[in-house]
Amino acid sequence: MKTSPQDNAQQWIESWKQASVALKAIKRHELRNYDYAKNQAIVDGMLQWAFEHRTVRLDSGLVEQQRLFMKMKSS
Repeated sequence: MKTSPQDNAQQWIESWKQASVALKAIKRHELRNYDYAKNQAIVDGMLQWAFEHRTVRLDSGLVEQQRLFMKMKSS
Protein backbone atom coordinates (compact mmCIF):
# COMPACT_ATOMS: atom_id res chain seq x y z
CA MET A 1 0.00 0.00 0.00
CA LYS A 2 1.38 3.34 -1.05
CA THR A 3 1.19 6.30 1.32
CA SER A 4 0.27 9.74 0.13
CA PRO A 5 2.53 12.77 0.55
CA GLN A 6 0.00 14.13 3.08
CA ASP A 7 0.25 10.92 5.12
CA ASN A 8 4.04 11.09 4.98
CA ALA A 9 3.96 14.70 6.12
CA GLN A 10 1.58 13.86 8.98
CA GLN A 11 3.83 10.99 10.11
CA TRP A 12 6.83 13.35 9.99
CA ILE A 13 4.98 15.93 12.08
CA GLU A 14 3.91 13.35 14.66
CA SER A 15 7.46 11.99 14.88
CA TRP A 16 8.85 15.45 15.57
CA LYS A 17 6.15 16.14 18.17
CA GLN A 18 7.22 13.00 20.02
CA ALA A 19 10.89 13.84 19.60
CA SER A 20 10.24 17.35 20.90
CA VAL A 21 8.85 15.99 24.17
CA ALA A 22 11.83 13.66 24.59
CA LEU A 23 14.38 16.35 23.70
CA LYS A 24 12.82 18.82 26.14
CA ALA A 25 13.04 16.22 28.90
CA ILE A 26 16.71 15.59 28.09
CA LYS A 27 17.46 19.31 28.08
CA ARG A 28 15.64 19.81 31.40
CA HIS A 29 17.58 16.91 32.93
CA GLU A 30 20.93 18.20 31.65
CA LEU A 31 20.27 21.72 32.93
CA ARG A 32 19.15 20.49 36.34
CA ASN A 33 22.18 18.23 36.72
CA TYR A 34 24.83 20.53 35.24
CA ASP A 35 27.86 20.75 37.50
CA TYR A 36 28.58 24.47 37.49
CA ALA A 37 31.39 24.15 40.03
CA LYS A 38 33.19 21.59 37.86
CA ASN A 39 32.74 23.74 34.73
CA GLN A 40 33.10 27.18 36.31
CA ALA A 41 36.18 28.07 34.23
CA ILE A 42 34.32 27.27 30.99
CA VAL A 43 31.25 29.26 32.04
CA ASP A 44 33.43 32.18 33.17
CA GLY A 45 35.27 32.09 29.85
CA MET A 46 32.03 32.23 27.87
CA LEU A 47 30.73 35.12 29.96
CA GLN A 48 34.05 36.96 29.66
CA TRP A 49 34.03 36.52 25.87
CA ALA A 50 30.46 37.85 25.68
CA PHE A 51 31.42 40.84 27.82
CA GLU A 52 34.50 41.63 25.72
CA HIS A 53 32.58 41.36 22.44
CA ARG A 54 29.43 43.18 23.49
CA THR A 55 27.98 45.99 21.43
CA VAL A 56 26.23 49.01 22.82
CA ARG A 57 22.62 49.23 21.71
CA LEU A 58 20.59 52.36 22.03
CA ASP A 59 17.28 50.62 21.41
CA SER A 60 15.60 47.34 22.35
CA GLY A 61 15.17 46.08 18.81
CA LEU A 62 11.39 46.36 18.97
CA VAL A 63 11.33 49.21 16.46
CA GLU A 64 13.39 47.13 14.02
CA GLN A 65 11.10 44.15 14.60
CA GLN A 66 8.01 46.23 13.85
CA ARG A 67 9.67 47.61 10.71
CA LEU A 68 10.32 44.06 9.51
CA PHE A 69 6.73 43.03 10.30
CA MET A 70 5.38 45.96 8.28
CA LYS A 71 7.70 45.10 5.41
CA MET A 72 6.51 41.48 5.45
CA LYS A 73 2.88 42.56 5.61
CA SER A 74 3.20 44.81 2.56
CA SER A 75 4.92 42.07 0.50
